[in-house]
Amino acid sequence: MALRFSSSILRRNFSVFSSAGRLSRATRKFPKSLQGVAGVANALRSHATQGVTRGQREVKVESQDYYDGLSDHYYLFQQDWDGMVAKERQGFKDAFFGENVKKVLDASCGSGEQSIALAGISKDIKVTACDPSAGLVSKCAENAKKYGFHNIEAIQSDFLGLEHDFKDRLGTYDAIVTKGSSLPHLLTDKDLTQALKNFYSLLRPGGIVNIGVRDYDYFIKQKTQIYPRQLKVGDDKEHLIFDIWEWHKGSEGQQLVNFNTFHINGENTPNYVTSKYITTFRALFRKEMEDMLAKAGFTEIKVHKIDGWLWENVYTARRPN
Repeated sequence: MALRFSSSILRRNFSVFSSAGRLSRATRKFPKSLQGVAGVANALRSHATQGVTRGQREVKVESQDYYDGLSDHYYLFQQDWDGMVAKERQGFKDAFFGENVKKVLDASCGSGEQSIALAGISKDIKVTACDPSAGLVSKCAENAKKYGFHNIEAIQSDFLGLEHDFKDRLGTYDAIVTKGSSLPHLLTDKDLTQALKNFYSLLRPGGIVNIGVRDYDYFIKQKTQIYPRQLKVGDDKEHLIFDIWEWHKGSEGQQLVNFNTFHINGENTPNYVTSKYITTFRALFRKEMEDMLAKAGFTEIKVHKIDGWLWENVYTARRPN
């Protein structure tokens, strides 16, 4: 059965979520005479469902290629970039209150939202920002300079390479953060456990992790297939970004979901240019995450939500003294 969507579905979903590999990329152009969401949605319908299948299929795609492809427009994933940074900063202040956090590793820095949030808490905090995407590491460094933060060091690395890449810093970090539901790019129990063990090794005794994971317990109950991300119009800067999700089982029986991310770009062009990017996530459920943290040796495991953010669970845990 083909996935179907219409302008009314997009409008309704964008109103609900408005706050919110190998690289597989296809690009199409639609004339701008198709003004507005309705025209673009109708023109895109047949194109958007190409390559979107149902049933059991496991797709191995490289997340760094997905994010490299999106890096120039990654800021568009946020309705209000500065507002999101401010909200993250308050969340970190609450999480780190009384913890004497001075040295932090942002293990999935993206374009720098969390690193800048952390660096802005105090000039005494030193942030190591890393990401597997070279494009996003570059963007993070660019944004740190733009916002005047000199206490951010941006380095390319990934979850599984952290212990090796930072072997001279083992046991030195007061806190490690990874937000934006980045950890579920690791699809197997083995890789997820190894990443958490790397976090454990890099933390000082008593150090804490702060991990944001999409609330897949909620989304699988909703059987989400279309996930709106962003709608921007005006000043000849028109952008529409949304996902089509494919739920399927992995080779170990784990729940996976392919993200087919579509970016319709109408900025400074006579045509709408549509690009498609694909990546895969592990639908990491709450009990699985709590069990894996415990298996890696963490204690005081807690989960909470940042106020107003429906989609993300935030896990905190401690390396014992």
